[in-house]
Amino acid sequence: MLCDLVRSLSLLSQPRADEWDDPEWAWLRRHLQQCVSCRSWWQREQSWDEQLRQALQNVAVPPQLSEQLTARLQGMTQQRWRLRAGVAALAVSLLLAGGVLLMGYYWLFHRSLDLATLQGPILIPDHPSAESIGRLLEQHGVHLPAEFQRRWDFRHLKAVYYTYEQGRWLCNLEFRREDSGAQVVVKLVPRRWCRSEQIEVVRYLPGINVLGAEEDGPFIALVVGDPSHIASFYRPADVAG
Repeated sequence: MLCDLVRSLSLLSQPRADEWDDPEWAWLRRHLQQCVSCRSWWQREQSWDEQLRQALQNVAVPPQLSEQLTARLQGMTQQRWRLRAGVAALAVSLLLAGGVLLMGYYWLFHRSLDLATLQGPILIPDHPSAESIGRLLEQHGVHLPAEFQRRWDFRHLKAVYYTYEQGRWLCNLEFRREDSGAQVVVKLVPRRWCRSEQIEVVRYLPGINVLGAEEDGPFIALVVGDPSHIASFYRPADVAG
């Protein structure tokens, strides 16, 4: 029974093993000295281990093994970099595709875009009037409030253009007086975009006049500018208004 225990623990008793301490090694040596059978078995095991060690050490190294290993490692490194570059390119492509889809979704379903905004500035006639500008803007789906047409002097209209503000395209009319340098911008806002309480708040903001709020028309006019400049654009018969 003791011999079987010694032989079953042969791996732990190899010269390079560190699992046994000094008393255990002393016990093993005493048993080998006393037991001829175990001592013979031990010598055969040691001889086999030595033959195996020699066989492994005597394996011939193929020529140019170092160069081949280096080339293989470099190839694996390049392959990893190509794979990473491919993954990065795929990720960028997916991000771009997602961005395009989101922009398309936003464009189709969330932007209130009139086709006129794609045409750039709207050309105005040489001698603009409330009637001519009203007819011109109606072609683009924009309607001038009646109060604005009645009270405003359109002879000083210099430009008509669109701006994108807070997710909306707004039609702007820019007025400028050459004799005094006064300048204001009139923003034509669809009434459906504004609540009544919002119009009331804006009505009392400094530097803003609201025209057409009391009407049933589809647009209201927000006049933005210095109060003294705004007053200079009223028609002579309506300066006091």
